[in-house]
Amino acid sequence: MSQVALISGGGGGIGGAAAHKMAAAGMTVVIADFDHAAAETVRGEIASAGGKADALSVDVTQTREVKALVIDVASRYGRIDVLANIAGGSMYTKRMEEFTWAEWKQVIDANLKGTFLMCREVAPIMQKQKSGRILNTASNYGVTGSALRTPYSAAKAGIIAFTKSLALELAPDGILVNTVAPGPTDTPRVLEKESAEARNRRWSSIPLGRTGKPEDLAEMYYFLTTPESAAITGQTFHVNGGVVMP
Repeated sequence: MSQVALISGGGGGIGGAAAHKMAAAGMTVVIADFDHAAAETVRGEIASAGGKADALSVDVTQTREVKALVIDVASRYGRIDVLANIAGGSMYTKRMEEFTWAEWKQVIDANLKGTFLMCREVAPIMQKQKSGRILNTASNYGVTGSALRTPYSAAKAGIIAFTKSLALELAPDGILVNTVAPGPTDTPRVLEKESAEARNRRWSSIPLGRTGKPEDLAEMYYFLTTPESAAITGQTFHVNGGVVMP
């Protein structure tokens, strides 16, 4: 049986690219997303290309939904080999003192809480298997911080520390846990909001002279599922064109 990859946020730009890459490599991909229509679109594209995929709905901030999702996937396939936590987002851009607690918590929940809940439900399955790869998603802002994005930066820094801690806990079970940290990336959500002027400003600040593509991130997520990455755990991989070199 092919490996089974569960991808939260799999209907989005980066998540969708990761789903396509893993499916093309022969994995059975479960695309889990709050936007079921987006997940279904990616599933259809993968199926049309000859791959195997399912599309399921989930709000990763809701404990009950995450539990139900993981039970469903385990029941369908009997195993989960890869968990890619890609769901999340910054949602707001404003000064710290302008945030309400509800807004701050919303950002933390969508990123850090969602990652924790997915890992908590999937880890026992991987522990029984004595194998598995967990791929979390941070951001360059989790290292540098970002003015006007304080909760997002805090959440992403938390994911980096959470990944290191979880890697230590799960190493005896043969489970590898790593983080991918995207930099400026041309996702549909970003391109919809960005002016040509802002885009040119971003390019000028990137050593490689271009923003990333979802496919660039997909290559890193996929690499961390391969035998070639079998000795790597607890690490953060920055894919940002040289913007951040920690």
